[in-house]
Amino acid sequence: MRVLPWLLTALACLGVTSGLAAIKYQQITDAMAMAESFPPPYSAVTAGNLAQVEWTPVRKLTGTVRAPQFVEVAAEATGRVVALPVAPGTVVEQGDIILQLFDEDLKAQGEALRADLELIELQINRVKQLKAQSLASQDQLDTLLSRNKAVRAQLAANTAQLSRLTLRAPFTGRLGIYGINVGDLIRAGEVMTTLTDTSSERWIDFKVPQGVARVAPGDSVRLLSLDHEVIGEARIIAVADALGTGLRAFDVRAAIDDGRLRHGELVLVEVRTRRPRLTLGIPSHAVRWDIEGPHIFVLTDAGEDAFVPFRARLERISLIAEDNGFAYIEGIEPNRLGPDTVVAIEGAFKLSDGSLAKVVKEAPRG
Repeated sequence: MRVLPWLLTALACLGVTSGLAAIKYQQITDAMAMAESFPPPYSAVTAGNLAQVEWTPVRKLTGTVRAPQFVEVAAEATGRVVALPVAPGTVVEQGDIILQLFDEDLKAQGEALRADLELIELQINRVKQLKAQSLASQDQLDTLLSRNKAVRAQLAANTAQLSRLTLRAPFTGRLGIYGINVGDLIRAGEVMTTLTDTSSERWIDFKVPQGVARVAPGDSVRLLSLDHEVIGEARIIAVADALGTGLRAFDVRAAIDDGRLRHGELVLVEVRTRRPRLTLGIPSHAVRWDIEGPHIFVLTDAGEDAFVPFRARLERISLIAEDNGFAYIEGIEPNRLGPDTVVAIEGAFKLSDGSLAKVVKEAPRG
């Protein structure tokens, strides 16, 4: 058997394999070197300093808007509508007629009573003259005087009945919308519409539960809409002396000059429950959450060898409150957070503990 040809073949195969392995090793080495030349991954964020702010604990209560002058316009008597001088939604002056019911029969009765009264007064004068001549008795005069009082009382009752058929505006205000028409029959006590004064002052009535807060006339409260949009500041003008027996709360009334608020509208009232204290503040979207609770990302120096200047450090916080896009926080570990601490704000959701970050814009301080 000839061994030499097989040995040469094996050496040739070994040489080819070694050459290919050397080439592949060089390619892998070059690829690793190229990968190391690329910058490490990082996230672009905006940053800002924690702000030291004064925070006051508040409690949101529900309040009802009241107009200082507001009435429901209702018929005092049953009758047929003969006149509606004022269109819905218009302003009426005090004393203007709002509703007129049919009253011709009562007017006729009043004319008849006035005619009887004139006749009785003529008879009284005649009897007095005859009595002076001793031609009439005192009984005749007393009877006529009594009839005079009775007719006058009937005439007063007739005038009162007539007044109930004419509804007049008790104060200057804006009339609400109504759906009755001339010729309709309206019943006594049936509400026709509403009348609201035209001033811009509004009262806010709300209840403060026992032990929640102490308020006094002159204090201010903040009003918000049900969508938590700020309306303005209202001044407390009255506080009830007694608690309600059911809810164990006392009634409070505040005043605000804002004609946009409608009578009967619901608003939120922020009542201060304790004295203010110093906390740290940051825009709400800088606060992130995980299964362990809220946290923020503090931006620290990434070191000289890092491609970008900052490295994120996850910092656990205690979220005290959020208000109008602003979060009030405290650090879990003392002395780790302060007014000079730089925190990632917009883009913080892209960060993780130890990841690199680049600040693209300084956010305004809170």
